[in-house]
Amino acid sequence: MNPTFDNVALTDYAATEDFGSLVTRTTRETLPDVQGEFFQVAPASGRTIVIRGVLASTTQVSADLAGADLKARIRAHDDLVGSVAAYQGADSVLYSESLLLSYDQAGPMEISPQGAGLQAVMRVEARVLTQP
Repeated sequence: MNPTFDNVALTDYAATEDFGSLVTRTTRETLPDVQGEFFQVAPASGRTIVIRGVLASTTQVSADLAGADLKARIRAHDDLVGSVAAYQGADSVLYSESLLLSYDQAGPMEISPQGAGLQAVMRVEARVLTQP
């Protein structure tokens, strides 16, 4: 299964996920006339998941159309950056209230024959901040 954000597939092929660790939030303070420091530990904040994979266009009759279709898909993903929605990983685990931090091209666009037409593909990388 390909990872999705707000029910939109982030990749079409070869999806991998790298999970960052949960980050503990702490505050440290000193008080007047009291020796030492005091630490407050809050619940852990979310983790960053890095998703890598390949995004592909639909099969088209020309290289120009295949490239344009893939660029339109990239722009559609760009519109999701900065939004909060559900993220579902490749293992089908659902993380509600996640933030799509970035969606980037991670390699050159390549166009190759696909059946009777042409298909454009490109490696992509997305970063999602999940809640614990």
